[in-house]
Amino acid sequence: MDQMKEAYEKLGLPETATSEELDDRYTLLMRQTRSEQRRNPDKSDEVEERFAEVTKAYNFILEEEKRKSLEELSRQKYGKFKGMAGAAEKTEHFFRYYRYHVLGGLALIGIIIYIIISIFDHRAEQERLAKLPPVDLSVMFLGSYITPDGSQNYKPIEDAILAQFPDWKRVEINVTYVPEIDSGNPNDAALLQKAMLVLATERPDLYIMDQGAFDWVGNQGMIRSLEPELEGELKSLVTPDLLKKTKQDEEPTEQVYAVNIIDSPLSEELPIAKKDMFAGVRAGSEKEANALAFIKHYLEASKTNK
Repeated sequence: MDQMKEAYEKLGLPETATSEELDDRYTLLMRQTRSEQRRNPDKSDEVEERFAEVTKAYNFILEEEKRKSLEELSRQKYGKFKGMAGAAEKTEHFFRYYRYHVLGGLALIGIIIYIIISIFDHRAEQERLAKLPPVDLSVMFLGSYITPDGSQNYKPIEDAILAQFPDWKRVEINVTYVPEIDSGNPNDAALLQKAMLVLATERPDLYIMDQGAFDWVGNQGMIRSLEPELEGELKSLVTPDLLKKTKQDEEPTEQVYAVNIIDSPLSEELPIAKKDMFAGVRAGSEKEANALAFIKHYLEASKTNK
């Protein structure tokens, strides 16, 4: 079977599907996968393997579309030569190759040196990580969050959280930018695809989302309902205006899936630009107790501050 046709069949789409239909279908399959994992946690690995095949097919289609675009650009560039287009392209490539042959050789040497250094750096990093204490909590900031200097240095955020939880030894932070959904901007579409792939592969314990991100992923089965805790340890700490509700596919009514912690004085101590902070626990989190402890601590600080 043609590989492209097979990829589209894995996604349940015809080969004539548009890019928008492709992205919508992938998002739907992601939601269904997370929902199935939540309903059948004992089959989580099996479901994840199936979704990995879907992701592989999705990426293959994107790469093929990119290749076709490059071929179209080449056709437009050399089309003026008509029957000699192939020869013209090969001739240009020939001269370009020999013109930069020496530079190419030097670049190859540089690449080899880079690979060798990277291998040693990777080993050193693995040794460094092996000496670190286990992770107490992994947090993903999902939305239009940025660090003060715009870099990917998240250590100040990790240090701020560790200062708030003295018993913890290690926290991992990931900041995934989510642009405005359906903005029509090509750059935003590319960033959204990147965010989708990150969500499909990363498994943090706690999501901190802005309004746009919660509207996007809140009903996809990635975060679990907080209803049991709201009837227990969190009941006295929340008011209705702090609760973020949504409805999963199989649920008859809306449930609370995140709590607003933006008004907590502890959130002000986090060195990250923010306007919304809705905290939700990932379904199947290995550190669920610590994720809930995080939310509870922030809510307690907020109530004490009033």
